[in-house]
Amino acid sequence: MSDLRAHAQRQRAEDQTVLFVGGAMRSGTTVIHRALCTARNSNPFISESWFLFDLFSMHSRNMKSYETRNEDQFGDRAKFDELVQLNLSYYLDMVSSRYEDPEVLILKHPDLTRYFPTVKRVMPEAKFLVIMRDPRDAIGSMKEVNARLRATHTRSRTTSFATMAEYCNFYARYYTDVFDNRSVFGNDLMVLRYEDIVTDPARCFREIGAFCGAIYDHEEVTKFNPQHAKSKILSREQRLRNPHSSAYWSEMYTQDLSTDSIGKHKAILSETETRDIETMLGGLGKMFNYW
Repeated sequence: MSDLRAHAQRQRAEDQTVLFVGGAMRSGTTVIHRALCTARNSNPFISESWFLFDLFSMHSRNMKSYETRNEDQFGDRAKFDELVQLNLSYYLDMVSSRYEDPEVLILKHPDLTRYFPTVKRVMPEAKFLVIMRDPRDAIGSMKEVNARLRATHTRSRTTSFATMAEYCNFYARYYTDVFDNRSVFGNDLMVLRYEDIVTDPARCFREIGAFCGAIYDHEEVTKFNPQHAKSKILSREQRLRNPHSSAYWSEMYTQDLSTDSIGKHKAILSETETRDIETMLGGLGKMFNYW
């Protein structure tokens, strides 16, 4: 409790920028997050922000039945938002203090993306970076993950998927609320394609730096630096011990940024599966010039 009291009595610097990074599962968010955290004035690469995902998914569930589940305890919904805001503030303060209160605090969790509009409402000063990846490549990678999970009889939320419609709906849900509520973000939302970042990192990281204030060495940003990225999430040995986490492992996590995974779906998906994705996600693909 003493630690919590200490954090309650201190505040992060008012001019600190908090950048939330999101995007669909298997859209390259881990390697992009790793590169983002090479900034001279940010925290180093750290694991995904599971606490925030749990916090805002809990918030979402409670809002759906607020009157019957919470109103007699908290009053109106704004009071419940205050509780979430307090927990968010404590979390950010605790993480920030571990890394000497960097000028830019960069946090990532793919599944938090769905709740970005709510995060923005609770924390108006936050900035958001959303990563897009060719839906065909992302879904192809999801299929590979599912094959590895099924091989070890490990259940996950996607292992039951049997049709491209299920994969497409799952992919689209990451982005729907963000794009339907663009006006909520004002100038605090940046959307970049994974393919552009790995193809032209110098330009993309200049834009990211201008957006959030992070300072990058454009030669170092593309390199994997084991001393900088010490998180156990990037430990191959650690990840392969668990059948669930090993299924999601990619050798690209500990390699320099590269274009090797662009177009990888051609070796994974059938022509029919590819056409189905292009049909069902037609508007999204055209919006970002994937087809």
